[in-house]
This record gives sequence, structure tokens and C-alpha cells, in this order.
Amino acid sequence: MKLSKLIIAATLFVVTANANDVMQKSMSTMEKGMTQIQQGFLNNNLGLIKEGTKLVKEGNALFSDKKVISQYLPDNKKHMVNVAENASKRISLDINELEVNLDNKAFINAANSYSDMLNACSSCHSIVRSW
Repeated sequence: MKLSKLIIAATLFVVTANANDVMQKSMSTMEKGMTQIQQGFLNNNLGLIKEGTKLVKEGNALFSDKKVISQYLPDNKKHMVNVAENASKRISLDINELEVNLDNKAFINAANSYSDMLNACSSCHSIVRSW
């Protein structure tokens, strides 16, 4: 009986540690991408904006799995998994808008899409992290 409890505890620890690694990688990747996009806008560098967009897409893809999000959230915040999922969807839409606007050379609209992405990140962090 003690062995089975030990195995269950070890499994839960590994799953939780893995979820945290995924979330940390996701957030780190998205942060790097957002920084590159901002630098691209500030320096009129389309290549930097496009590189940053790829990173945000990559990080957001890791973050869009409801099970991983739920594992990452503390017990008293697990009910907020939909907030995080909706922020991920919003970011995904904003990335698509940003790319279309860049292709159409509508740089102000592209910057607005970036701004909305940043707002989605901040809103989720403020709600889920109780800022």
C-alpha cells in the first residue's frame, strides 16, 4: 500500500513539474517574441517583427492546452483556466491580424494588433495572478 502511494505521489510530482516546465517555456518564449515585436516597431525592422511573431506563435501553442494550463494553475485558481484559454485565443487572432496588416503595409493597424496582444497578456496575468 505504501509503495502504491509513493508511486502515485512521484507521478503527480513529475506531471506537475513537467507542466511548470511547459508553462515556463511558453511564457519565456512569448516574452522574447513580444520584446522582438516591440523592438521591430521601434526600429522599423520588419524582420524583427516577423521573428517575434513566430516566437509568440510557438509560445502560445504550448500555452493553449487546457490540461497544461490547469496543471500549472494553483488549486485556488484552477477555475480560471477559461480566462487563460480565452487570452490564448485572443493572442492567436491578434497574431494573424498583425501578419495580415504587415503584408498590407498597414503598420498602424499592425501596431494596434500588437497592443491588443499585450493587453490580452496583461489581462490574463492580472486576473489569474491576482495583480
